[in-house]
Formats: sequence, structure tokens, C-alpha cells
Amino acid sequence: GKPKDMGGLPHELGSTGIGVGHATVVAIEHLGLNPNDLTFAVEGFGNVGWFASKYLTEKGLKLIAVSDSKGTLVNKEGIDFEKLAQVKKEKRTVTGYEGEVKENKEIFKTDADVLITAAVPDLIKDNEIDLVKAKLIVCGSNIPFSLEAEEKFFEKGILIIPDFVANAGGVISSYVEYIGGSVDDMWKMVEEKITKNTKLMLDKSKEKNISPRKAAMEIAVERIRSSGK
Repeated sequence: GKPKDMGGLPHELGSTGIGVGHATVVAIEHLGLNPNDLTFAVEGFGNVGWFASKYLTEKGLKLIAVSDSKGTLVNKEGIDFEKLAQVKKEKRTVTGYEGEVKENKEIFKTDADVLITAAVPDLIKDNEIDLVKAKLIVCGSNIPFSLEAEEKFFEKGILIIPDFVANAGGVISSYVEYIGGSVDDMWKMVEEKITKNTKLMLDKSKEKNISPRKAAMEIAVERIRSSGK
């Protein structure tokens, strides 16, 4: 994409992270839960994690853990997003916020209802599945665990929103830039497409009793085949 001052829609605007937020809200509704009753943890407080954290706290979820390369910060009383963002800017790490500091790998073991993966791939190994306490994992990062692990999570009743659905906001914003759309066009399309596709995937997953990833792949293949006719 082009730089912002040349008319571009760079991902720094938050399209990927906000898209992850939209997918998360749809998944919460699918589970019949109230955002105001839920806690969440964010692995990686970079561009994706920053905007996902901002969006979800605005939606009423309580942020209780966040990580970066320096470690994991846990505060079960709740983490104020604006204060956290300032701490990150000044100290260049989330661990400067008050609370318990652990190794960054510990983030996925946090006792939070929702886990947002937003940075490193291969975060959770196959033999670590039972250490996860979240009831919903939204993959803002690419390949945070193996496909085999994803199926095991499904068997355990843990809902996974796969990466190519949850983090599509960046690709969508690049498309909007390509067709000459505005920032407003981008936000509208990110919300519409991610909300619609997440709902379609989860409905098909429930109807056929298959994992969300398998459901999403079926939808993708159907669309490709129909577009070729």
C-alpha cells in the first residue's frame, strides 16, 4: 500500500485490529454471552493488539492481561486501555503498568474468557492445549497453533475464529485503497465483510457440527466455484 500522505490506507490506521474486534463481538453474540460480563487477554500489544484492545474495551469487555516481547502483564482488577497505551509509549513495554509480570509465553494460560492472539505464530503447542482456559480464541495473528490443535480445541468446546477470517481487515483495507476508496469506505467494508463472514462461518459450523475453519473453507471454495461459472 501507499503511504498515508500519498492517499494510502496503511494498516497503522488499525484496520486489522478493528476487524479482529468485529469478529470477536460476533463470536460473543453467537455464544449468547454479554460483553460486559467477559474478560479478555491480548497476546502482543503491537498494531493489531493495540487496536483490538481499544475496540473491545470500548465494547465493555475487561482487559486483564496483555503481553509484548518483554513479558506478560496481568491485572485481574482490569487494565485501563488509555493508561496502558501511555505506559507502552513511554516505557516501550506493557510490563510498566501496575500488576503481576510474567514471561510473555504465559499470556495464553491467563484465566480470561477471551484470548486474542495478535503477534507471534506457533504460540500454543499441541501439548499445551489443556493449559488454555479461554472459551473463545480469536486469531489476530497468523497460525498461532497447528490445524490439529484447532480441531482439538473444537472438540473441547473452545470456539476458534481462524486467522484468515478474523484478521482480514488489513487485506480489505488494501483492496479499498486499490479501488480508490476513502478511509470511511474502508471502515465500512471492514465491518461489513468481517461481520458477515464470521456470522456465515459460525452458522455453518453449528449447522454441520464442524470446526469454524472447516466451515469457512467450505464457504470459500463454494464462492470460488460459483465465481468461475
